[in-house]
Amino acid sequence: MLRILQADPEPAVVSPASEARPAAAAFGPAGSPGSSPSVGHDDAGLAVAENHELIVNAALLDLINSFLLRKTDDDRADQLRTYLKSELPSPAYGEAERIVERYQAYMRAHDELLAAQHLASATDASALDIELVAVWCQQRDRLRRSILGDTVVQAWYQNDDAQLDQVLQEWRQRVEDDQAPELSAQQPRYPVPHWRNKSDEERHRQYMLRVLDHAMTSFESCNSRLRRLALVCE
Repeated sequence: MLRILQADPEPAVVSPASEARPAAAAFGPAGSPGSSPSVGHDDAGLAVAENHELIVNAALLDLINSFLLRKTDDDRADQLRTYLKSELPSPAYGEAERIVERYQAYMRAHDELLAAQHLASATDASALDIELVAVWCQQRDRLRRSILGDTVVQAWYQNDDAQLDQVLQEWRQRVEDDQAPELSAQQPRYPVPHWRNKSDEERHRQYMLRVLDHAMTSFESCNSRLRRLALVCE
């Protein structure tokens, strides 16, 4: 059984379920056994419940990516498994190992499916087809759930998906406003923010493009970028 521990999305809503989370111990660089687990995206620690079940949270995804995407060694997957085995008690290690295997399968399937979409880069806003991007995101979500399972998808991607959905809706509304402003004004509209300062408006536009670009970036491309950055920083 896997347990979820994640930060509440904004605005924060306290529910009975969130108040009844199991006590947990943190393992790894972020803390020693007995300390409270952190669920921040900068936390490289691992969290397990008192019964030694693995707690699936954003920190686990960050840790996995720190090995599979950011390390330059060819044996980084083996290094990750060695690290998990040294830090996690049973059965948490077995659960983590299975998640890593499924995640590697997802990475390969993700890049194959993305390549078949032939999407234009988000850096070229004029060539961006927001409907094709939305279709891709739906396909990606189905792929995630089929390989990783709903529990892992909820813990790892819920907040990012909510952010992406907001950007997709806003971009779609802006396109509709530009193409047929009179017709758009007569229909239910997504609330599009506007700024008096043009530089603030442009910063928001660049933010949306970054979110869309991230959604259309392959793991292979991300790995290449991070490895080049690591070589420059050495």
